[in-house]
This record gives sequence, C-alpha cells and structure tokens, in this order.
Amino acid sequence: MDDLKAGSIVAGRFEIIRKLGEGGMGAVYQATQLNLRRDVALKVILPEHAVSKGARGRFEREARVASALRHPNAVEIYDFGEYEDTLYLAMEFLNGETLRAFVDYDKPPLAPRRAISIGTQVADVLVAASQIPLVHRDLKPENIILDRSADGEERVVVVDFGLAFISEADGDMGRLTREGVVTGTPDYMSPEQARGSALTTAADIYALGCVMYETLTSVPPFEGDPAILLSRHLFVSPTPIREAHPDIQIPGALDDLLMQMLTKVPEDRPTARKVRDRLIELDLGAPQRMSSAHSDGRMVGRAARMVSLPPITTHGNTGNQPTPLPPPNSDIRVGIVGGLDADFQLGLAANGLQCVAFESDITGLSAVFAPGVTPERVKEVSSLGVPVVTDAEPSDLERLSALLRSGAAEVVIKPCQSDDVARKLWRAIRKTARRAK
Repeated sequence: MDDLKAGSIVAGRFEIIRKLGEGGMGAVYQATQLNLRRDVALKVILPEHAVSKGARGRFEREARVASALRHPNAVEIYDFGEYEDTLYLAMEFLNGETLRAFVDYDKPPLAPRRAISIGTQVADVLVAASQIPLVHRDLKPENIILDRSADGEERVVVVDFGLAFISEADGDMGRLTREGVVTGTPDYMSPEQARGSALTTAADIYALGCVMYETLTSVPPFEGDPAILLSRHLFVSPTPIREAHPDIQIPGALDDLLMQMLTKVPEDRPTARKVRDRLIELDLGAPQRMSSAHSDGRMVGRAARMVSLPPITTHGNTGNQPTPLPPPNSDIRVGIVGGLDADFQLGLAANGLQCVAFESDITGLSAVFAPGVTPERVKEVSSLGVPVVTDAEPSDLERLSALLRSGAAEVVIKPCQSDDVARKLWRAIRKTARRAK
C-alpha cells in the first residue's frame, strides 16, 4: 500500500485524516475510528519494510507488549492488525508536543519543579513496566509527550515501546533483539546497552537520568559523535550538575539522585519505585522542615532539597539560559598541533576561528586542535588549562577511551571536516566559559 491519503479507509473502520510523521520503520497518521467516532493515531509499517518477516514479528510484538502496559502515563493501544499487506497499530491520539520541543541545546533549562514533575510521571510508568517486566529500551525526549488532561493539567505520556521486550516470556512474546546487538539512542544509552548486553529496567533508569539531566541543563550528561558517546557511557563518570553547571541551582538531593541513576553498574542504580518515591519527596513547594548537615558540612536530606531557588516560571528558569555561541566573525584564536592545509584553515576561519601554530604557549588561545596526537600529549596540553579537541577512527574504541581519560574535551571522528571541527571547538570553548563563571 502506498502513502495513505486523506479519506482512505483502513481495515473497514479507520478513516485517514492526515499524516503526522514518519520514522525509520513506519508512518503515523491521524485517523477516525468510525464505529466509536474517536480520533486515533494509526501507526503503519512502511511498505518497503512490511515485506520483511522480521519487521512483521517486531511490529506484532510492539502491539502486544505495549497493550500489556496499562497506565495513565503510557499511551493506550486500541487495536492492531493487517490490511492489504499493511500492518497497523491504532493507539490513543495525543494533542501535546514531545519533550524535545521544550528541551534542547538552544533552549533554556526547565524549572526544577517542572523537571521533577515530568521525571516523577515517567518513573511511575517504569514502576508499572517493571512489574510485567517490560523494558522500553529507547527512552528519550522524543518519546515523551507533554499532553493536557481534561482538567487542563499537564499529563506526561511515554510512547513508542517499539524496542521494548518482555523478559522471560514464552513463545512469540520472547525477545527478538539478540544479546550483542546494540539498539537505542546514543545520548541516553546505558553502559550495558552500549555493550549489547541483556537489559533490565535499570537501563531505563539510566536513560531517565540522562533525560532529567538534560531537562535541567539543556544538554545531556555526555556529548559527542555516536562512537564517542558510547565510549563515554561505558567509561566516563558524569559530572554532577552543581559542578558542570554551577550557574544552575538545583536541590543537592536531586543532583545526588541523578548521579545514582547514572552509575555504570545496573545493580547499583535505584529501582524505578525508589526513583519515583524520592522525586515525590523532592516537592520544591513543600515547607522547609528540620535541616541536617553531613559531617563535612554538606547539606543532606531536607536541607539539601531546600536550597534557595530563583523564581520559577512555567517554562523554565529564565536566569539559567545556556551561554550563546559567539558570533562566527569573533575571530577566536585556536592553537593547531601539526599542520593544516589552507582550505581547512579557511573553513575554520569562516566559522570565526583563527588558526595559529601551537607548541606549548597557550597565551591568547581559547582552545587547541590536536589531530593525531597521543593521549599523553592530550593530557599534557589540557593540563595547561585550555580545552583540547582531537580526532580518532570511529572503530578505535581503545583510542577513544584513552583520549577521554586523558582529558580531551571533544573528539572528532575521522575523516575530519572543517565544519565538524569548528563545531566541536566552539562547543569546547563554550563549556570552558560556562565553568569559569
């Protein structure tokens, strides 16, 4: 079946209204369920994928798994089936926008109160999923919808359990994703998922930790190209928000919870129930109660939760907007280790980066680009107090890991393009400026 047009009837009971979007495997339409006269979201597998037996198996599994989860914050599945060689899934139609519409690199962080509310509702879904047990596998801002309930309250809805599986199930409900195969989105991928290991709900807890970190800071805990991200999830500990973004004020207990959710060992992460309950306790509107302090003077418990916060608005903490990138013509000086051809230097110059030869003097430099250097050289240069950007082959995980451990601010995947290098350099410069505040 070709692209469905408005007015088309699917399976004798769904009338197509309009196309909403298209992903890697399927398209989603707004439709009317004729017998009940209600709007639905109708997801179908694209024709080029529908012929695959594996795709059909995954689609049916998605329908069965998703319908097994009944929760106010999980999208409701109404029906699924096959019509004229087209597989379809009818689900609740949502009017809201994805969390990605509110959380991104160029948007201000969400207010802590709103971020906690969103995290609490997602965690509550994970509590229900863990009882099936069900693992989402691809929790990210694009799969979290901010809808409105009938009374006008914000309702958080988790969608797209297309990568989920029910563990220890029998027959055609078993896992179709084999151990050793990596699936998911790199920005939010747990270490065990990056390895292709068997997953539990702990992987979703890690992903939720990444999402909440991003809602509070506008950036995920790790950045970089996919190979870099996988390496960082595997080997690099995230920096607490209070250290990485000192201008952003959040409760100490919330920061500590996120670090626990982002630990490398799945068994060391709190359960979905504990995460939900602790987020509920972090009600920023509650009156202050008896404080307490750790022996080192650091606030803990209610005292940590009650740190002073700037005025909170519905859309975010207006005092915590990300530092804007400098204009392209700002002519920031960047040290270059080794030689670059003239065209490459012109490409960097077009992005406001003036190249100068570098050996050991960082005076007047905002960053250093050091392609091909050893991890030891990266460590030596970064110790001088300037961010270092270097490069690596995408498959060389050993070098990637060594570079990150040596203090590389960013790693560009070979073959390097001048615009990619410029973007990484600006990002490193911006991060350094933010930490210096």
